[in-house]
Amino acid sequence: MLAVDSLVWIAALSVLSVVVLLLIVIAPWKRVRDERPLDPEIEARLLLGEDPDEIDRDIASRQQGSAPVAKLRRDDEPS
Repeated sequence: MLAVDSLVWIAALSVLSVVVLLLIVIAPWKRVRDERPLDPEIEARLLLGEDPDEIDRDIASRQQGSAPVAKLRRDDEPS
């Protein structure tokens, strides 16, 4: 009788563990799929072990140095 009770508890805990594991894996899945992928250059630099703050500064300095598209219109040029 004691062996049957132990078997029931072990089976119940096993099923509960599998359910909890599935919830941990499946629950955030939609949020993960909705994220935009990283730029290939940024992803490569992160995988190579570069400092994320340094990558961020490099990208910000590149964007700051380029002219916005609105400033490149021909309408604004003096004749």
